Amino acid sequence: MGWSGVRRGIGCHAWKTVLMLLWAAGLVAQDIPGHESLPTLTTAEQVRRLSPDRAALGYPVRIRGVITDDVPAPDYFVQDATAGIYVEGSRIPVFRHTLSNEVEIDGITGPGKFAPVIIERAVRVIGKGTLPKAPLYTFSELANGRLDSQRVQVRGIVRSASIDRTSWHEVALAMNVASGNGQFKVRVPIENEQDFSSWIDREILIEGVCGSLFNSQRQLVSVLFYVPRLRFIKVETSVKEVPFAALLRFSPDQTAAGHRVRVRGVVSYQQLGSALFLQSEGKGLRVVSRQNTPVEAGDELDVIGFPSVGESAPLLEDAVFHRVGHETPPTPINLDLAANWEQYDGALVSTDAKVLQHEERSDGLINLLLQHQDGTLINATLYAGNSADRLMSIPLNSELRVQGVCLVRSGGLWEMPESIRLLVRSADEIVLLKAPSWWNLGHTLELLGVTAGALLVLMFWTVVFRRRLHEQIDVLRRKLQSGAVLEERNRIARELHDTLEQELAGITLQLDLASDSFQKAPRVAQQALKVARNMTRHSMREARRSVWDLRCHLLENGDLVSAMRQAVGPSVMGVQVKVEIRVEGQPRRLPVPVEMNLLRIGQEAVTNAIKHAHAQQIVLKLSYDPESVGLRVTDDGCGFSAESVALSSNGHFGLLDMRERAQSLGCELRVKSETGDGTCISVDIAAKSVAAKTKETPHADVKTHTYSGR
Repeated sequence: MGWSGVRRGIGCHAWKTVLMLLWAAGLVAQDIPGHESLPTLTTAEQVRRLSPDRAALGYPVRIRGVITDDVPAPDYFVQDATAGIYVEGSRIPVFRHTLSNEVEIDGITGPGKFAPVIIERAVRVIGKGTLPKAPLYTFSELANGRLDSQRVQVRGIVRSASIDRTSWHEVALAMNVASGNGQFKVRVPIENEQDFSSWIDREILIEGVCGSLFNSQRQLVSVLFYVPRLRFIKVETSVKEVPFAALLRFSPDQTAAGHRVRVRGVVSYQQLGSALFLQSEGKGLRVVSRQNTPVEAGDELDVIGFPSVGESAPLLEDAVFHRVGHETPPTPINLDLAANWEQYDGALVSTDAKVLQHEERSDGLINLLLQHQDGTLINATLYAGNSADRLMSIPLNSELRVQGVCLVRSGGLWEMPESIRLLVRSADEIVLLKAPSWWNLGHTLELLGVTAGALLVLMFWTVVFRRRLHEQIDVLRRKLQSGAVLEERNRIARELHDTLEQELAGITLQLDLASDSFQKAPRVAQQALKVARNMTRHSMREARRSVWDLRCHLLENGDLVSAMRQAVGPSVMGVQVKVEIRVEGQPRRLPVPVEMNLLRIGQEAVTNAIKHAHAQQIVLKLSYDPESVGLRVTDDGCGFSAESVALSSNGHFGLLDMRERAQSLGCELRVKSETGDGTCISVDIAAKSVAAKTKETPHADVKTHTYSGR
């Protein structure tokens, strides 16, 4: 490419730059509508005092200060005589920001994600400045976010150190530092990567800008220190070796508090990338480490970590280790729960126990609930792999011998040991000592369940069979009743043929004799008429008795009281007689024979009172008592002398019929009458007689079954 081409390229590039500047200026005008009416802020403290909503209005800002940290690019921190502030650097165009330069910034305010910020629009470098003095603070004074964006100093102990290549555009040293009762993060830009592991457990003095880590709700979650250069960190102190038993014990020399310690022990179990367990001089120790170096049981390790309070005994956190040799794997310690449980925490132990429950989880982990000989419950867990089926098939209440790493959990105000968990290393460390007897509680309950089920089935079929048997009995009873009705009808037909028909024939002969003898022998004709009249009356009574015994639709359609009212109604039609029906007690349905016979007795008594006694007032009273049922018919008629009545000669078949009906009910018809003093006819049926009739005719059939079978 020639020079002219280069010039054309430069000119084109210049025009593009101008267009981009004009476009950016337009964006500024669009981003801050009405910003001309807002006052210009000239100090960092004025910006910090804005609320997020006010800062979002885009106040114009022009301040002069010193750059206290120039990363992460293009953002930086600047501090004036009032305070420090975070500046969101411009990306179009991009300005150069150099540590400790004194600059003049033009921009607008923004709400930021935690505290208000300045959005850079232009910057002018005035010259080389002097970094503000950094006061020394404790971590508790920094932990609330009040000193966000301020240049400060703080002391702490390095807990971890690594190279961070992803958080910023710049490669940075990332550290976690413990200070006081808390921890904070540190980021330092570096030019040359190196191994900073020697800094771990070293006490350092940091000089930098206090930043903040926050959530989406603008809430502080941690403190992040922005250190501009490595030279602003001063490193001190070293590591001390201690035995397991000396961890976290009181010492008059408190200078070692919070520092790492070095321990040596033999590996009993490793959870790769998570934790490992060491054993030394009969003591166990849990070590928390993310180091992915695999080790085996029996390996002797040199471990460096930070002492920390565990569930019931100290442990090491953020540990690093390396192998120094190999010994015989640790021998399990017999778990004696009568001793102090804390001494077994982290140690490999062995115990005999009874298995109460086993459970296989979806992630392959198996949980066993064990019961120690003294009744203490122990939870054992392991990854069984191919041995899962064998472990899950172990019968409950079996005696087992189990080996595993013991973890003791404490609780309560005094942190007393509460529970024990065993981390079993493999399925081979679970040995079946004794299987339970088959005749146990579970099998007994199963047998009882089967027996109870069989009894329930038997009872069910018994109920069904009994119901079907009753249905068959009802069918047979109906058939028998139908047969009885048919037989009764045949009997009545025979009686009509043998008696009524013969009597009617005799009446016809007497009438013929009377007709033939009327002129020649009047006395013979009168005698024949008299005999025919008596035979007619007798035939009428016999026919009425037969018909009454066939059916009673009144009782089929209602109860005894309503049937009584309807039955006596036709008897008083056309005569001046007052009939009153009274009821005492609670009416109830009675067997069909009882109700029908009471109805006929009452009906016959009313008819006799009207026809023979010429009564003007008749009272029927039905009495319902728990012990008996009674009927009483009283009239004010002419009455009669009961001793002078000759049933055979006078033809009082009504009284005879009523007596027979009362006798069929197992009681006696009582007649009280005097000439000119009215008549009282009563009958009382005892409860046992009613019950006997109930057995003969079920109560459910009162309205459906009658003498006619309907």
